[in-house]
Amino acid sequence: MSTAEKTRLRIRRSAQVLVAEHGAGNLTIDAIARHAGVSKGGLLYHYANKQALLEAMLEDLLSTRKALFLSSKAQQGQTAQLKAMINTEFSLTLVERATANAILASGAENPALLDPVREYFTILFDHLAQGANDPDLGTTAILAVQGLQLLETLGLYQFESADKDRLRLRLLALVS
Repeated sequence: MSTAEKTRLRIRRSAQVLVAEHGAGNLTIDAIARHAGVSKGGLLYHYANKQALLEAMLEDLLSTRKALFLSSKAQQGQTAQLKAMINTEFSLTLVERATANAILASGAENPALLDPVREYFTILFDHLAQGANDPDLGTTAILAVQGLQLLETLGLYQFESADKDRLRLRLLALVS
């Protein structure tokens, strides 16, 4: 990884931490630069504006999930793939959840920011429909996980850890 790539990663991680600690509304270029240990100009060299930084943060969130159904894991069959996707979604950290919340909030002001998310879900649901033994089961499982994540991301309902573990195990059993 080049020095520039390391700096961009440090900037994105700093932005994620700040969002988790202080909320999306308080995310500023100045605060991110201070936290990342770069000048404001240095940050703007790597990310021309807050929008570009949010887009990169969104790509970080989506890349792992895309890999689950676009990589060799897809060759393992629907069951293994769905289990990996369920486990990945249930393992979202507070920082990842806060990042998703910041991106959703920014998407309200600039709907184009959510285009990669729309593309992700289009690819995901097309993939489930085309390559699955039971497309409805896969779609139902993913909708259940995404519904849970959305409730928690928006702060509408927070599941207890034990409840989440129980729900994760139940979904894993359903797709087996």
